[in-house]
Amino acid sequence: MNEWSGRKWEPVTEERLLRAIDVLVDIAKEHGPAFDPVLETVRQELHDFRRQHSAAGQVEHEAGALLRKAG
Repeated sequence: MNEWSGRKWEPVTEERLLRAIDVLVDIAKEHGPAFDPVLETVRQELHDFRRQHSAAGQVEHEAGALLRKAG
């Protein structure tokens, strides 16, 4: 755990979630299904992340369309 103490916090990105899933898949293959709950949690985080960003993109798109109509 000492290795992690000096690391700085970085925002969650889709790329980081995908890398985490890849690592967890490798661990699950090596050590069996004990890591499946963790893997499923990270997959759900990725799904939620994509849904949030999709919704945010939709709001930005709609706001831009309204501004163009108003202008």
